[in-house]
Amino acid sequence: MRPCLERFVAEGLIDAWGLTGIDHPDAIINLLADSPAPAVVQCIANAMDSPGALKFYYEAARPRDVIAAAQANNVGVMGIRAVQAGALTDAIDRDLPRDHPEVRDFNAAGEYRALAADLGMSAAVLGHRYALSLPGVDTVVLGAKNREELSGCLAAVDAEPLPGEIMERVDGCFPDR
Repeated sequence: MRPCLERFVAEGLIDAWGLTGIDHPDAIINLLADSPAPAVVQCIANAMDSPGALKFYYEAARPRDVIAAAQANNVGVMGIRAVQAGALTDAIDRDLPRDHPEVRDFNAAGEYRALAADLGMSAAVLGHRYALSLPGVDTVVLGAKNREELSGCLAAVDAEPLPGEIMERVDGCFPDR
């Protein structure tokens, strides 16, 4: 696949290519270190480091290792799942089975939601600000489903990066991450 994409770049059909980096971390890290490297990688960027229902492999997700590998190889990072498909919001907006990965993550995020409320913001805004504040994340793909969510996302983008102390408090909500 890489030779084909590089040929497209050489022919001017595309400016660059990237990959989704949520599967098998070791393979993604190796791809990022190989030459020519992609221009960008989509990577899980949330406080839980959780791909949720997108995890189809046995090993640990390790998104921060993927982000570090991207940085080390001058590959841009597009953060995805900043609110982990609703698990890092104030309420899940759809019916899911009790054993669904997003429901399990939502249930594990009670302390996080309390912190967001204590900081005077929604859990979703805190999630987007956290993702945008992660070292090595260049941009975040928003998953807004309505105008209210989009408004919250835009507020997160307009805000300053979270201070280190707040990042640490968020991280403290998920000590087993």
